[in-house]
Amino acid sequence: MKIKLLIVFATSTILLSSCGSSVRMGSTSSADANKSTAAISDKAGASESRLSVEEKEPNSAVVFQTKEPKTVMDFFALLPEKYFTLEGCVREDDKDCSKARAEYLKNYKEIEDIPNGYFKGGCDGGQRCIEMALFKRPDDSYVVAVATFGEMLDENHFLDYDNGKWKDISVEIVPEFSTDKRYEIPRNGTTVQVFSTKLIEKVDDYEVREKDKKLYDLVWKDGKFAKKT
Repeated sequence: MKIKLLIVFATSTILLSSCGSSVRMGSTSSADANKSTAAISDKAGASESRLSVEEKEPNSAVVFQTKEPKTVMDFFALLPEKYFTLEGCVREDDKDCSKARAEYLKNYKEIEDIPNGYFKGGCDGGQRCIEMALFKRPDDSYVVAVATFGEMLDENHFLDYDNGKWKDISVEIVPEFSTDKRYEIPRNGTTVQVFSTKLIEKVDDYEVREKDKKLYDLVWKDGKFAKKT
C-alpha cells in the first residue's frame, strides 16, 4: 500500500512540474512574439512616416511657387503693359519686360511702402509716372488702384487680379466712375479724394486735362467704395 501511494505521489509531482514548465515557456514565447511584432510595427511606422514627409515636401514647394501676389511690389511685377508702359522694354530681348521693370525701379522708384501697400515711381520724358495702392477686401483679396501720369495723359484704374488674370473693375466698385475725373490714391488710410478735370487740349487720339476742383471723398467699406457723406 505504501509503495502504491509513493508511486501515485511521484507521478503527480512529475505531471505538475511538466504543466508549470509549459505555462512559463508559453508566456515567455508570447512576450517575445509581442516584442518582435512591436519592433516590426515600429520599423514599418518609421518608414511610413519618412515616406509621408518626403511625399508632402514636393507639394509644399509647388504651393510656394504658385502663391498669389501679396505685396504692392508683387502686383507691380505682374502689372500688364496696357496699364503701365515701360519705355525701355524691347520685347525681342525682354519678353516679359522684367529687365526694363528692374531698370525702372533702379532709376525712378520714389516710395516703396510695403506695410501700407503703396508704391510710387517717377517719370522722365516719354516714361510715365505711377502710383499704386492696395485695398483689402473682407475675403483677404485685394483691389489694386493704379494711377499713371504723363505729359499728355493721366489715367486711373481699379483692378482685380485672380489666377493670373487682370480685370478693370472701376465701374463696379467706384460710384459714378469717370475717366474725366482724377482719383488721388492715398499712401495712408483708405480714403480716395476725387477731383474734376479741366480740358486743356483735344486731338484725334486723346484729350489733355488738368486737375480742377475737389468733388468729394470715397471711403472704402466691405470691398467697395462709397461716397463720404
